[in-house]
Amino acid sequence: MDPCWSCGVMALLCLLVPGGHPDPCRVSISPKEPTVEFGTSLLLNCTSSCLNYSRLNWEVSITKVGTRGPGWVSLSIPNVTSWSLKLQCFGVFREQRDIATTILRAYRFSPPQIYPEGDIVAGKEVRVTCNASAQVSPTDPPDLHLTLQGGGLPPSTHRGPSMGLSFTAQPEQHRRELTCEAVLRLGRRTVNASTTAVLWVWAAPHNVCVRAPRTVFTTGDNLTVTCRAEGNPPPRFHWELPTNASWELRDGGATVTIPAAQQAHGGTYRCLAENRYGTGAASIDILFQGSPRSPVIPMVVTLAVVVTVLAVLTLSWWFYRAQGWKLMPD
Repeated sequence: MDPCWSCGVMALLCLLVPGGHPDPCRVSISPKEPTVEFGTSLLLNCTSSCLNYSRLNWEVSITKVGTRGPGWVSLSIPNVTSWSLKLQCFGVFREQRDIATTILRAYRFSPPQIYPEGDIVAGKEVRVTCNASAQVSPTDPPDLHLTLQGGGLPPSTHRGPSMGLSFTAQPEQHRRELTCEAVLRLGRRTVNASTTAVLWVWAAPHNVCVRAPRTVFTTGDNLTVTCRAEGNPPPRFHWELPTNASWELRDGGATVTIPAAQQAHGGTYRCLAENRYGTGAASIDILFQGSPRSPVIPMVVTLAVVVTVLAVLTLSWWFYRAQGWKLMPD
């Protein structure tokens, strides 16, 4: 509050109230409950409700530095080095004396930090710790409260400078935010700070799947078998194949391709997905049937029939000529 504005209001009251001032006259300190970080500066004001005082001043155990004006006097502390300091302001109004008292409280407060205890691996029990640092005096413990929340977890609160939260990590928690809020209570005033950490959830390969366009092929077909898997970090792929003949790997080892596959390529195709947190596997069975009927065969058969017919006709004609067969006249 501006002390000059306060003094103007008090002066107006003095004019309106019979006797020249409100009765009784009072002094007040602003802020009422001063709290400040240890080692920083603070400015306080002592204000009188009346202007007819003979004295208006601070009574403190430190060197007084400040300014004054009509109805107010300030106190500046450039470097607060006491954890608790009693401050008094007094005003003398003729035979009356009024005193206002408050306690200056200093504190140290560091924002909280979040620490995962080891790698966070999906499906395993993990623990996340939040630590905060606060001090209100060398002997008294601070009234400090910590709350951990977020990451798909219910909020958890603890009184003290450190708290831990245990849970079973899930893949869907990857990259979710976890927040820790620290609240330091200083009388009726609170000081708070928070920090946020991103959960990094590692995961063994899971949801491994092996697919092919179909499971029954014909000799000579082009064969493609693909493996897919989830995991963090992304898994590497290894294959167990029915034969080592004529196959290629594509897509970083995720796809097996076989041009013009043969009977030997039939069997079980097993994919192994692996990262440093585990291994997953899946397989598919591929069957091969015989070669399709060649279009040359029907042509050969047809040609054989034609040749046979021509042979029969030629033989018949030869017998006809050799025996001298003649047509009977009508």
